[in-house]
Amino acid sequence: MVYHGVHMKTQKTGKYGGPPLEFKVLNDPGPVSIRKILGPGLILAALGVGMGETFMWPRLVLVFGPNIRWIATCGLIIQVFVTMEIARWTYYTGESIFQAGGRINVSIMWYFYIMALLLYIFPGHVVTGAGALGLYLKIDWVPIAVASILAIAAILILSPYQVYKTVKTLLVIAISIMIAVSLIVALGVGTPKMWADTLVGTVAFGWQDPRFYTKTWMPLIIGGMAFMGPSGMQQMWYTLWAREEDAGMGAYMPKITGLIFGKEATWLEKGYIFNADLDKEMDKWKRWRKLNVYDAWISLGLLTFITTVFFTVLSIYAAEASPAAMKAILAGSTLPAISAIAAAFSAVSPVLYPLWFIVMFIVGWKMSFGIFDAFARGQADMTFQLFKGARKLGMRKWYYIWVAIVTLVGITMVLIGQAKGPVFLLDLLAFLSPWAMGSYCLLLLYVNNVMVPGKLKMSWVSNLILAFGAVFYLVSLFYSIFVFGAIPGG
Repeated sequence: MVYHGVHMKTQKTGKYGGPPLEFKVLNDPGPVSIRKILGPGLILAALGVGMGETFMWPRLVLVFGPNIRWIATCGLIIQVFVTMEIARWTYYTGESIFQAGGRINVSIMWYFYIMALLLYIFPGHVVTGAGALGLYLKIDWVPIAVASILAIAAILILSPYQVYKTVKTLLVIAISIMIAVSLIVALGVGTPKMWADTLVGTVAFGWQDPRFYTKTWMPLIIGGMAFMGPSGMQQMWYTLWAREEDAGMGAYMPKITGLIFGKEATWLEKGYIFNADLDKEMDKWKRWRKLNVYDAWISLGLLTFITTVFFTVLSIYAAEASPAAMKAILAGSTLPAISAIAAAFSAVSPVLYPLWFIVMFIVGWKMSFGIFDAFARGQADMTFQLFKGARKLGMRKWYYIWVAIVTLVGITMVLIGQAKGPVFLLDLLAFLSPWAMGSYCLLLLYVNNVMVPGKLKMSWVSNLILAFGAVFYLVSLFYSIFVFGAIPGG
């Protein structure tokens, strides 16, 4: 074939297997702008800001003081670098990180295929949110959870044309409401000292407390660092959303469209690459990388950071205003703590009492909404690659098959598990999340150093941080289990 006047063959190197990658011209991102910066990192932030940011870290601050927040800062930095680097293969080829793993060895794709099933087939987040709303309404949380799950499925099925745009719009609305409400309330109840202590503690690197190394708190601190921002396989899905944004070579990949108002596109089992030896192509690549970096630091990093600041101030105030809130938070009782914090806020204004429960419900619902989409998207991507017979149905149909599966299993698990309370489904996630995170850090170290051209490889800084992340997630997981007999964050 002729590519920019140069005769080239379809690329298939000895570095990785799978179908050959064909050369195409890299999609031009145009001038870097604020609108383009706010990419799929917004969805990742909306998914990542959950109980870790709104409950786990505020609780640790109340126990140890705001100086412990430096550990959260370290966890967030790892997450930002992972977001920057997990998209590198997708920008270069249009393929997902799952496909990259499959090119190394098909067992790697099977590994994440099964991991996703174990992690995300249970609707833990929407269930916890339903529990919070049930507390306020003084009704059983089970019908709320079932209705919430059905609403998620209905929105995805009825999505007009490109499903990604619907998901992004709703998640941006949800996280905007959450941030706005938490900011307004935090400004109303927080003293200058609370704000100053929270911000100073964010950069108090190296500060320690003897209680860190106890069975009671070490697993929670490890879990808090791992769950600062997206956890489990959430960042792997970033690659699927990036190609929906036409990022890099993702512009050549078909999009998932609505079941009723969309139509099936022709999907290929491979992506495309650009010629990294051409200056014009490298100029476009550098601009794409800038957008990816800005998206990681602003859409994900900044939004996650400010949300934890707001909720930390809220919890400090609640603990000072209400002994019941402080007792519930320190005991680790999630739903009683939510109720106690709401009661403390009602002393300021009666409006704040129901508002707190509503925000907690939104936190749980929007996380499960994003996860349902991403889980179905990721499983469809891997199903399409792993089973040749599955390609006859097409990617879009498999997406909706997985939406149906996660909906039915979610409702079943809610009905089966109602006697155990609404937070029991999160236990398995607490174990598997660090395991998955350590695994994809190792995968990125290989993909971004071996499978991409030399000019496109990661920097030494990214290599160092991803290596640290892999060691931290995996070693701390088993350290917590075998030394303390506890699951990180559990």
